[in-house]
Amino acid sequence: MDLVIYVNEEFEDEKALYDLDEGKVLLQGDQYHDGIGSRIAGYLDALHDYGIYMDYTNKEWINKNHEHFKLLGFYSE
Repeated sequence: MDLVIYVNEEFEDEKALYDLDEGKVLLQGDQYHDGIGSRIAGYLDALHDYGIYMDYTNKEWINKNHEHFKLLGFYSE
């Protein structure tokens, strides 16, 4: 499991937790509607508590040119 937190460069309240190994979006949303920051933190805490994922999770700021941008459903003007 290799996780990354993607942050939308154009709308920083929009984030996604993505599994690079599986090529899957685990969580996606924005802070206002979904409380995504807390949801991602809770998910990572649970993985850590159960010894499933102990690595540091990198944060990557992406824009509409990133290969996963559309997959994540991020907003772009």
